[in-house]
Amino acid sequence: MPRHDGGAASAPSAESVRRGGHDGARPVVQRSLDGVALASAALFGFVAVVALTASLMSPSVQEQTRDTPMVLFAGMTLAVSLCDWLCLKGIRDHDRAMSLGAFACSVMLAVCGGAAASFMIRCTQPMTAGALFASCYVAVNMTLMMVLVADPTIGGAIVATFASSVPLMLICAVALIHTLHVRLLAGFVLTVAVCCLQMLPNIVMHVPDRYLVEWRTYMTRRWTVRGGIPEKSRVLTRADVHDDMQTFLARYSTGFTICMMLMLLTYAIVADSCAFDQPYDRIGFLTLSAALFLFLTLKPRQSGRPFERYLMRLGGVTVLLIWCMHMPHALPDWGQALPLACVLTVGALGLTMAFGMLAQHGGFHSLALSRIGDVLCFASMMCTPPATFFAVGALEFIRGL
Repeated sequence: MPRHDGGAASAPSAESVRRGGHDGARPVVQRSLDGVALASAALFGFVAVVALTASLMSPSVQEQTRDTPMVLFAGMTLAVSLCDWLCLKGIRDHDRAMSLGAFACSVMLAVCGGAAASFMIRCTQPMTAGALFASCYVAVNMTLMMVLVADPTIGGAIVATFASSVPLMLICAVALIHTLHVRLLAGFVLTVAVCCLQMLPNIVMHVPDRYLVEWRTYMTRRWTVRGGIPEKSRVLTRADVHDDMQTFLARYSTGFTICMMLMLLTYAIVADSCAFDQPYDRIGFLTLSAALFLFLTLKPRQSGRPFERYLMRLGGVTVLLIWCMHMPHALPDWGQALPLACVLTVGALGLTMAFGMLAQHGGFHSLALSRIGDVLCFASMMCTPPATFFAVGALEFIRGL
C-alpha cells in the first residue's frame, strides 16, 4: 500500500488556512478604511463649522471675501458625496453601522455646506439665511438619496429628514422675506419641535392599506375600516410587517433626534437673544425654561427605549445649564428674587422626593404619583407655546405692527 506523507498533507491545509485568514481579513481592513474616510469627513466638517463660527463672530464679516465660503462649500459638497457613496456601499454590503454612520455624517456635512453657502451673499440676517441654505441643501441631498436607496431603515431615516427639512426651509424663507427677528423664528421652531416630539408616534405610525387582519369579530360582521374582508385573508406574520416596522422605527428615531436637536438649538438662541429688561420677556423665559426642564425630565418615563430616555435627560441637563447661565440676567435683583429662590428650592426637593417614591414597584402612592407625573408632563408641554410667545417678544412685535 502506498504511504502518505503527513508533512505534504499538512502543508496544503496550512496554506489554505493562511489564505482563508487573509480573505477574512480583507473585509475588516476595507471596513477600517471606510471608517477612516468617514471620520476624516466628519473632522473636516467640524473644522469647517469652527471656521464658519469664527467668521460669523468676526467684526469684519461684511467685508470678507467670497473665496473662503466658496472653497468651504465645494469641500463640503465633495464630503457629502463621499458620505453618500459610503452609505450606498454599506447598504450594498449589508453593513448597517457603516450606512447609518455615513448617513448621519452626510446630513451634518450638508448642514455645514448650506451654512457655508449662505456666506457667499450679503444678508442682514446671517443666521436665518444660514438655516435656509442648510435646510435647502439637506432637502436636495435627501431627494437624491431617496431615489438611490431601497433599504427600509435608511429609507425611513431619509424620509424623516426630508420631511423635517422642507417645513424648516419654508419657515426660514418666510422669516427672511418679512425680515423677522431670529428669535421669533427660533421661538416658532421651538414650539413646533416640542409639539412634534409629543405627537411623533401618531405622526409616524400608520397602518398601510394592504394590511388585512383576520379578527373573529370582524369576520362575523363582515366589516372593516376598508370594507369587507376577502375570503383569502390571513393573519399577518412577523415577516410580513418586518420591513414596514423597520421603516417606522427609523422614521421615529430620526424624527426624535431632529426634534431634540432643534429644540435645544432654538432654546439656546431664545435664551441668548431674550430681552431681559422687559418684564413679559423675562417671565416668559423663566416659564419656558421651567416647562422645558419639566417636560424633558418627566417625558422619559413614557419611553421604553434607552436611547430616547438618555437623550431627553441629557437635553434636560442642557436646558438647566443654559437656564443657570442666563439666570443673573433674568433675575437682576437678588434681594427681591430670594423668595422665588426659596420656592424653587422647595420645589426641587419635592421633585426629588417624588422621584424617590416613584421608584416603588407598587402601591397607591406610586400609581398616584405616576398619574401626577403624566399630568405635569402634558401641562408643561401645553405651557411651552404661550411661554415662548412672551419670551421671544412676540407681544411687542404684534404691538408694533
